[in-house]
Amino acid sequence: MSQPQFRYNQKTLRYERVRFSIWRAIGSFIAYGCFGFLFFMALNLAQNFFIETESEKALRTENEQLNTYKSVVENHLATSNELLAELKDEESQLRGKLFDNTTDNTIRESSEQDTYLKASMTEDWNEAYSLIQNRFQSLLKKSKTTNNFYGDRLTVDKSDLPMLKGLPSASPVKDLNEQNLVSGFGVRINPYHKGNYHHDGLDIALPKGTEVLATGEGRVVSINNSRVEAGFGNYIEIDHGNGFVTRYAHLESIKVNWGQKVTIGQVIGLSGSSGGSVAPHLHYEVLKLGVNLDPIYYLVKGIDAKQHQLLSIKSKTQNQSLD
Repeated sequence: MSQPQFRYNQKTLRYERVRFSIWRAIGSFIAYGCFGFLFFMALNLAQNFFIETESEKALRTENEQLNTYKSVVENHLATSNELLAELKDEESQLRGKLFDNTTDNTIRESSEQDTYLKASMTEDWNEAYSLIQNRFQSLLKKSKTTNNFYGDRLTVDKSDLPMLKGLPSASPVKDLNEQNLVSGFGVRINPYHKGNYHHDGLDIALPKGTEVLATGEGRVVSINNSRVEAGFGNYIEIDHGNGFVTRYAHLESIKVNWGQKVTIGQVIGLSGSSGGSVAPHLHYEVLKLGVNLDPIYYLVKGIDAKQHQLLSIKSKTQNQSLD
């Protein structure tokens, strides 16, 4: 039981017993409570600013490492996007030369590079990290698929080198472009009777006397000089081996002899308008085992993908030929 308390009264000059007061009790409670709260806050602030626990040290170190790793991964992502763009460009050029198609719908991804790069800059690091992982997996999968695709089709050994050297892959004239490619392979309008017929080669408009070049190594197997205003006129045929033969028609003059070996790019004649021709040009054909093929598919040497695409589009325009 608590001892009674006394207070000295200056008016009566006596000690008087202190009576219990509810308001005094409430005030004391509030005062002690405020003091305790402020004391607790001071201790908490001191701990946060001046005292670091082991778990806080570990978390701070981990955050620093994550920030550093994030910047490294973002740099790697940017580099991978650049490499992927280069691979796509090279793949497009190779497809344009081999398959007459500079786009690949099975591999194309529309504007995904910017999407992934922007996602990696967002505040949601977990989502960005997941996107980066998916991006790398996609790149690895695409690289593997592309390598297998071309590996199955483009394997070359020593026994293939003679065939490749003789393949008529060069242009029959210097500086070939879509402007002087007048007519291509396929159904065209005959310049004489205006009916449809199958045009077996390329008509390349040229001034008379323009040098005509061998499109591959081979041997001259046929020479024809004709003054008749019909047919191929003056023409040359070169056997490149493996069943490939090229024909160069409507020449003004011939610069090689029968049986002569020729090299790729060698001048074999001059363009003209001999035979059944309505204007000076070169009629160029490619044959395999006696069957005419579209020469545009073999024009790859010294021609980039964009130029080849323009030539291909122009050659497929159904118009009137010159012979």
